[in-house]
Amino acid sequence: MAIVLDRSGSMAAAAGGGTKMDLANSGTENAIELLGSQDSIAVYAVDSDTHVIVKQQQILQNKAKMIKRVRRIKSQGGGIYVYTGLKDAWKELKKSPIATKHMILFADAADAEEPGGYKKLIDQMDQQGATISVIGLGSRTDSDAKFLEDIAKRGKGRMFFTTKAMDIPKLFAQETVTLARSAFIEEKVGAQATGHWSDISPQAVEWLPAVDGYNLSYARKDATVSLISKDEYKAPLIAHARRGIGRTAAVSFPLGGEHSAEVRNWELYGDFVQTVTRWLMGNDLPPGIGLRHRMVGTQLTVDLMYDTEEWADIFSKDPPEIKIIEESGVAGGRSVRDLQWKRIAPGHFSLAYELEEGAVVRGAVRVGSQAVPFGPLVVGASAEWAFDSDRVNELRQVAAQTSGRELLDLSKAWLRPELERSSDLRAAFVIALLVVLLIDALITRIGWSMPEFQLSALKSIRLPKREKTTSKGEKVPIANVTSTKTKPDEPPVKKDQKPEPTKPTAEQRRSRYNRAKR
Repeated sequence: MAIVLDRSGSMAAAAGGGTKMDLANSGTENAIELLGSQDSIAVYAVDSDTHVIVKQQQILQNKAKMIKRVRRIKSQGGGIYVYTGLKDAWKELKKSPIATKHMILFADAADAEEPGGYKKLIDQMDQQGATISVIGLGSRTDSDAKFLEDIAKRGKGRMFFTTKAMDIPKLFAQETVTLARSAFIEEKVGAQATGHWSDISPQAVEWLPAVDGYNLSYARKDATVSLISKDEYKAPLIAHARRGIGRTAAVSFPLGGEHSAEVRNWELYGDFVQTVTRWLMGNDLPPGIGLRHRMVGTQLTVDLMYDTEEWADIFSKDPPEIKIIEESGVAGGRSVRDLQWKRIAPGHFSLAYELEEGAVVRGAVRVGSQAVPFGPLVVGASAEWAFDSDRVNELRQVAAQTSGRELLDLSKAWLRPELERSSDLRAAFVIALLVVLLIDALITRIGWSMPEFQLSALKSIRLPKREKTTSKGEKVPIANVTSTKTKPDEPPVKKDQKPEPTKPTAEQRRSRYNRAKR
């Protein structure tokens, strides 16, 4: 792989607590970290010229040195000469004997200059199986976006645009992982045994001399490799390992279909598949025996359960034994230890043993004439003292997404927080409006009206004093009068005039008489 980075003046802009150049450097660092020690990489910084940061070389044990150099890249101003960068990177990349060749171009989509003879150059790369992917800082509408898209299209790679500088490291990692997963060696490669097949079967096997192709991969640190390729990668073809109480195996070459002619013509093909399958199924425990082991922090607990009727007499004469092999995670030492069982109950032995952090442990239990293996187990750090910021961030995100809170003071754990909720009143208003409209329509339909309430008339109204002007211009006060409703034909009643008495009727006289008798 060769990485060509834009270090023009626009890369000095601030982004994510640093500059755009810093984020491009971080993306290149991700790519180096994701590649294997057998991979080859080169890094170039380009403005108006090409500057070699890391020359084309196998990574081996040089990751830290390469990353240190990449972090020193700074924006130096000017533009980016794309053709110059691609040409100089290809000049060294094509010398590599590795079959899979790929180039990543990182450039500003609004400031990518000098197309030059890029079409002819990419045609040469394509003829030799090399590909190009482009990461463009900007959008498809930028001035030089079409130019960068054409480079990726002709180079049979992928095109990424992003307006968020913080996404640059993620895009580098995504492109590197995509490339590594697609590394399938399609040519015939010799196979070589390592002598570790005896971990699976005591019977020697005559391996096939070659495979028609395989997936390029790297063995894990705790895996055992039984067959490797004879090319420059020395890549694992068959590997196996233990996971807890289970087992796992990996075969990196096709067992059927395309690129499997050599394998299918192998005389021991059936025996190989059968042996691996039986090994993966595991050894059956002796009848009446159960074994369980578990890790809690750095403490290993092993329980041995047995049928008392079948094994009590045997264990009374020949008690079960347990041994563990502990490989130190700090000093790298190795020790074999005999542990002592404790009889918990009839038919149940148990033990607990404190291990060193980071250690790798394997063990076996002897019951009668048989041995039951377990492990390997990798001892993690004590959960009480472990601190992983990523896990803390995950918990905070869960709290935020569920409208929770971060609680650090246990004294407040049982205090219910204030609950704030919002209610939508639009539905209630719509229902109320419909009810009003229906009532109004009903009133109009039946012709009903509100009753009129009549107030009793005031008996008198006291008017304010008024003054009257005489013919001589003198003002004389006018006395207040009582306004009463009179008939038009009745004369007004004078102030000092007493009403004339009326004669009582015969009925009134009779009533008075009756009251007087009582």
